[in-house]
Amino acid sequence: MKKITLILSGIISVILVILNFIGTYRLCGSRGYGSCMDIFYDAIVNFLPIIPLFIFSLITYKMRDEIFQAWWKFSRVWIPLSMIAILISPSYGNWMIPIEKGTVAFFSSIVFCIISLIIIIRQSFKK
Repeated sequence: MKKITLILSGIISVILVILNFIGTYRLCGSRGYGSCMDIFYDAIVNFLPIIPLFIFSLITYKMRDEIFQAWWKFSRVWIPLSMIAILISPSYGNWMIPIEKGTVAFFSSIVFCIISLIIIIRQSFKK
C-alpha cells in the first residue's frame, strides 16, 4: 500500500505541477478567456490536495507500518472529502461570502498537513 500511494500521488503531483507550469491559457490554445480555462483551473485546483498527500507519503514511506496505517486511515477519508468540498464550492466568491475553490483547496491542504503531522508525531511517540 505504501508503494502504490507514493507512486500514484507522485505521478498526479508531477502532472499537476507541469499543467500549472504550462498554464491554462496555453493549454486552451491561447485563444483568450473561455470555459476551457475554467475547466482546467477547476481540475488543477480540485486535485491540489494530492500534493501534500505525496509529500507525506514520502515522509511515511520509511516509517514503521503502524505509523503509516494510522496516517493512511486519516488520509483515505480526508483527501476525497476535501476534493468534494472543493468541487462543490463556487468558482468565484463575492464580498459577503469570500469562499471559493482556491481558498477551500488551500485551507483543506493546510489542515491536512497539520493533522498529518500530529498523527505521525503521536504515533511515533506511542510506539
